[in-house]
Amino acid sequence: MAARHYQDVNCDLLLTGGILHDIGKIYEFDFDRLVQYSDEGRLIGHIVIGVEMISAKIALIEDFPETLAMQLRHLVLSHHGTLEFGSPKRPKTPEALIVHHIDDMDAKVNAFRIFVDDAPEDDTNWTPYHKLLERFLYKGN
Repeated sequence: MAARHYQDVNCDLLLTGGILHDIGKIYEFDFDRLVQYSDEGRLIGHIVIGVEMISAKIALIEDFPETLAMQLRHLVLSHHGTLEFGSPKRPKTPEALIVHHIDDMDAKVNAFRIFVDDAPEDDTNWTPYHKLLERFLYKGN
């Protein structure tokens, strides 16, 4: 929907980036008994791991367009949006910006839902104050 909404967005790049932006998480975490960070995850992180994985697969495809490869790697490198949130690069293409904002929105909506779902059952329509979000959240009916 975002690709159709904005003119001149590369839909294939946007979809591929949306699918692959967190691919490095499969090695960032160990899944033995508990889900916890792997050594590679703690030392390198899913963003760099993902770029390495994508670069390795691209290298196997004969005549893969270098500009497209660079744009896909940039999308993964920039999907957290800012340096303080872990992105080595800030989004510099429309596709990277869209993936960043959709990923960020998804994380925030899920955080809202979890906090509301975990709120105590009482006779109020409001959650306790959420320090990180700096607000009360409406629970509804």
